[in-house]
Amino acid sequence: MNNSQEEVTSIDELKQFTKFLQSLWATLAGISVLFPLSNVLAKVIPLAQWPEGGFAYFNPTLVTAISTVTCLFIILWTFGRRQQFANAKRRQLIRRESALSFVVGGIGLIVYLIGHYAVTQDFYYIAFNWASTDPQRVFGDLLLLIAYCVFFAFMTRAFMLLGMLEYYGSKRRAA
Repeated sequence: MNNSQEEVTSIDELKQFTKFLQSLWATLAGISVLFPLSNVLAKVIPLAQWPEGGFAYFNPTLVTAISTVTCLFIILWTFGRRQQFANAKRRQLIRRESALSFVVGGIGLIVYLIGHYAVTQDFYYIAFNWASTDPQRVFGDLLLLIAYCVFFAFMTRAFMLLGMLEYYGSKRRAA
């Protein structure tokens, strides 16, 4: 009997989460999840392999897929912490976390862009005398991948936190 009550609760929470996903803030979070995918089409953030881009070995499709999966993980992880949004004291800290996430995401984008343009200007050869096929370039690819994912993940987190604050705040006012 207890198990069926837990199932009903889980189904109800899933329905509530679906309602949240239809809200304005969740739409923004959803866009930030889809942005890595749409970036491939729109090319807002440069993403290519060397010599046109910063990646020596990683394919842009792989980078986009990893970034998108990271954003989906952030959404589910944030939803898993939904009990924290009911605590009035914790809500103020969550607002700060959201602002900090936005700043960290912006820093991730700056690091990515600096690395991308440095590599396109033949940074590896100038600084280290590495040819385009040197395996050490994989470390640069990892740094660029991490910076690219940090940008999208932290932007997604910032919008998710604000969205869930708004959603759970309106639920609390309605109760």
